[in-house]
Amino acid sequence: MEIKRIPTAGMAANSYLLVSGNEAAIVDPSAPPDAVEKLLGGGTVRFIFLTHVHFDHVLTLDETRRAFSAPLLVHVGDADALSDPGRSLFLPFFGERKTFAPADRLLNDGDGIELGSETLKVVSTPGHTPGSVCYLADTFIVTGDTLFARSIGRTDFPGGDLREMYRSLRKFREFDGSLPIYPGHEDSDLLSNVIKFNPYMNGEL
Repeated sequence: MEIKRIPTAGMAANSYLLVSGNEAAIVDPSAPPDAVEKLLGGGTVRFIFLTHVHFDHVLTLDETRRAFSAPLLVHVGDADALSDPGRSLFLPFFGERKTFAPADRLLNDGDGIELGSETLKVVSTPGHTPGSVCYLADTFIVTGDTLFARSIGRTDFPGGDLREMYRSLRKFREFDGSLPIYPGHEDSDLLSNVIKFNPYMNGEL
């Protein structure tokens, strides 16, 4: 499976395009749909995934759903945040009561999502939000705001929980260290480097 980072509409959040054969999935739509279209190369967008429901990861969600008519997949723990501008942080950051239509499919830990001839595994990683997830492929991990190369996502927003975050971080030690992580902000890095140099990987409460 191939992964491509897409320039976003703002807030320095990473959007990604996952491609397997002629099928693709958009992760965390904050990129303009026309930027996605340029990278598709004639493929079909099968899904829109969220790693979590915070405003900077859904800036173009409505436009993306309209442009590609693809189902939205969200972990059950963050499903209500689509209709709660407090939890999505639109209200505290911008004073906006922005809401979204419900997800088309709710995800749980361990679910498999078939894309092309390959399967992505849903890994529940609460801490940044109750429904934060990572997407594990054979050749990479999309980590959202759970894990960055040298830091982690904040846990002081509504629904954040530092104890849960540390429990979630332990899961990464079970994965192949040669896999690169693709986080919700900043650059990618090999998981082995993240485990070695990220100070939070050795923290606990």
